[in-house]
Amino acid sequence: MSSSEQLRTFVAVYRAGSVTNGARQRLVSQPAASQQLAALERAVGGALFTRVAGGVEPTSRGRELYAEVAPLLDGLEPILSGLDGGHVEAPRAPVRVASTAEHFAARVLPALADLDVAVSARFGDTDEVLRLLEAGEVDIALAPTPPRRRQLVATPVGSEGFTLVVGATVAPRRRLRSLDAVGEWLAGRPWVAYSHELPITRRFWQQAFGRSFAADLRLAAPDLRVVAGAVAAGMGTSLLPSFVVADLLAAGSVVELVDVAGVVAPQPWFAATSSLGGGRPEVAMVLSALSARP
Repeated sequence: MSSSEQLRTFVAVYRAGSVTNGARQRLVSQPAASQQLAALERAVGGALFTRVAGGVEPTSRGRELYAEVAPLLDGLEPILSGLDGGHVEAPRAPVRVASTAEHFAARVLPALADLDVAVSARFGDTDEVLRLLEAGEVDIALAPTPPRRRQLVATPVGSEGFTLVVGATVAPRRRLRSLDAVGEWLAGRPWVAYSHELPITRRFWQQAFGRSFAADLRLAAPDLRVVAGAVAAGMGTSLLPSFVVADLLAAGSVVELVDVAGVVAPQPWFAATSSLGGGRPEVAMVLSALSARP
């Protein structure tokens, strides 16, 4: 049994989360897959998985090995399949993309619509999606900050502006023409946001009004779509990425209090990848589509 077969089975089991499903993907029996994993564990000198309810979980050694070999095997898969005789076409490994759910729905899906590429999505905040990339569990991580580790490469994929919005039912009766007027109206009124930390909101208050955040934080919810819905329901004001509230603005459910483009700089977004996985054509196709989006 070649070491390449053992590694391919290891990667399949890692991605499937169980030996049975990994064996099915590799078109081998479950006992054969278990034997391959056992041989690989003897070769690396440690356990690669632990058994859990419903499948297996990788050990720390398993995660390290996966991060090392998965991108290389993905690039070699067409060649390895040909060496197998070419009588069975192996299923294409999906391009694994991590992003916030809101950004994926609004920006990533439209970019992927015309691509003949299989994609597997993972969702989380910035720290989580970059952690997934560092651990080798995804091929591309989309985040508003570039990764710090040298082996990760960041490609700019545009930027997102912000809009200061309030529910139409609780908006001021007269249009507020200046930031000073907005600051006076906002003071003490309810606010809704993604988190209690409010880094962008606090910076906006300091730059726009010359004082610390002074609203009543009524709701903190780690989903921008929920925050936008709370604004539309009249629960409070919020400073949100423009793509999150575009449909609500068009429907008249929320109202823009004042244009803040001169105060809040657009937030850049990056598609981060591992330098080891750069040779896989499907990953390059997705990166190109994301970079070309308006």
